[in-house]
Amino acid sequence: MRLMPWVDDVLCDRMPSWQAVGASPTEVLELCAALEISELVHHRVTRGRTTSDWPTEVGRELDRRTRSSMARELVRAREIAQVLEALAARDVFPIILKGAALAHTTYDSPAMRPHLDTDLLIARDHMGIVRDTLAGLGYAEPPMTEGELVFCQFQMTKVDGFGIHHVFDVHWKISMHTLFADLLTYAEMQANAVAIPALGPQARTTSGAHALLLACVHPVMHHGNTHRLIWFFDIDVLVRRLSADDLHSFARLAVTKRVAGICARQLSLAGERFSTPIPSDVLQILTSSRSEPAAVYLRPRRRWHHELFWNVRNLQGWDDRVRLLREVLFPNARYMLDAYHLDSRGVALLPVLYVHRCARGAWKILVGRK
Repeated sequence: MRLMPWVDDVLCDRMPSWQAVGASPTEVLELCAALEISELVHHRVTRGRTTSDWPTEVGRELDRRTRSSMARELVRAREIAQVLEALAARDVFPIILKGAALAHTTYDSPAMRPHLDTDLLIARDHMGIVRDTLAGLGYAEPPMTEGELVFCQFQMTKVDGFGIHHVFDVHWKISMHTLFADLLTYAEMQANAVAIPALGPQARTTSGAHALLLACVHPVMHHGNTHRLIWFFDIDVLVRRLSADDLHSFARLAVTKRVAGICARQLSLAGERFSTPIPSDVLQILTSSRSEPAAVYLRPRRRWHHELFWNVRNLQGWDDRVRLLREVLFPNARYMLDAYHLDSRGVALLPVLYVHRCARGAWKILVGRK
């Protein structure tokens, strides 16, 4: 991609002159929006000493985007604090994961780390309480396929008086993939949780070692090894923030959890891009591990049916394997009716809908679209 070299320079704090950028203001602004780095670039530009020749219109638009993001984050932070207070009143204490947590603990400003939702990890038996509490705060649950094995989460959303969307993804396991589902449990994270004062007295997130492990594994287990820039920047920022002891704890944890190969790869990719200062002994620990089942997720061109096969194979016992296949092939009636834009009168059509859904899915697999 022609514009990428200047992006890497900016994010690595090597501010290029405008001539070195070699792009129009429109191209730069469009790329910043597409890569979700407008606020990061604004932060670098405003403190850079060699950017006096950058066009005024670029600085002005980046400033506008950053101010807008800061305002949104203030509203979202207040909403998150209110939700957590309501849950704490019912003795439920979630762990905040991923983007929302990193924005408030790892970045210089929450606006620098965009995120569309707030991921919460809860104990499995608190699921009903969380649903009920969020519904009482005006949240609604969009139609999603359900199942103990197929999804392991639900979503609640609302739009406030400012028109801002608030989305909570509530998990009782960190992944729907059986190889990763119990990689880190609620109990493990709770035992090592740290406070997020900016999100209220009830806000907690994972320890640094746990956060880095999740940052490394998440794009691999859920997003087909997608090279999304902000995810690799998360890894870079976390590594720079963690102490030597934390980094060694992370490496030993990755070996224990049998995801060291994935973590080594993700760290190496971040290092190639951002010159991430990864201690050699940390990489040595990670690369010393062998024969990890999770390594199959690093295979290129993996597809949906590969993941389904791995999920079924790694379940213990045929009862769970049959249950997973049933949840995948035959989701609940509510989801089916909504997916086909039918009301309750369409129940009689469910057998036909299930046949159509399975046939369409099989066709997508055959032609390489799934």
